[in-house]
Amino acid sequence: RVRVPLPTSTGGGTMGAESGNRVVTDQRRTHRVVAMVNKHHRIVRERAGPSATDRRVERTQQALTFALVELALSKPWSKITVQDLLDRAGVGRSTFYSHYRSKEDLLLKSFVQMLDLMDACLDGDGAGTSGGAGGGRVAAVAELFQHVGEVTAFHRALARAHVLERLFLVGAQHMSRHIERRLAALAGEGSSGGGAPSLAVAAQAHAGSLFALLRWWIDQAAPHSPEEMDRMFHALVRGGLRGR
Repeated sequence: RVRVPLPTSTGGGTMGAESGNRVVTDQRRTHRVVAMVNKHHRIVRERAGPSATDRRVERTQQALTFALVELALSKPWSKITVQDLLDRAGVGRSTFYSHYRSKEDLLLKSFVQMLDLMDACLDGDGAGTSGGAGGGRVAAVAELFQHVGEVTAFHRALARAHVLERLFLVGAQHMSRHIERRLAALAGEGSSGGGAPSLAVAAQAHAGSLFALLRWWIDQAAPHSPEEMDRMFHALVRGGLRGR
């Protein structure tokens, strides 16, 4: 389990107290994210039955990911070094570089892995949000927005460092493959054949729209709940399916 040291008072009166309170709040939100991601890991682990080696790798990856979030909440992105990550996560340098090339590579791969876990949970959760297998949803929108909403300070830090655009671009490209597979199932079509190109185009459009909505949602301070965003997104998707 990753332990987050709480900040000590350094003076500064009300301004210092308010800043300290914000840091504590962000760290508590980070702990909630850890709990949520661990829930997804448990579901996938139960279905896949990973080996002891897989579990060791998974623990290392989780420790590094959580360390990255914690560091980004406490210092500018440009100031975070690989050594900072190693010290916070308790991971060796050779172990880190056997999985990742840089902190950016860690961020992107961790985000893609999270998207995969959330997609697997559409099947694992059964009824999902709307009923039926996976709730008839093509993407785990409510889960994604809930996750991001728990660490908006982290994503705003990435936006200030001009990293969020790259993260969401990679996320949209990856998510489009999951969406295309689920669109094919909902449309009663296979992954190949005459309808495949149009499904690919629709999947790209829906994935791009999803992450554009996510960025808007962050910038607008979450004007709708994750569940409402899920319903509105899938209403648009169903409208596209009726037009096929």
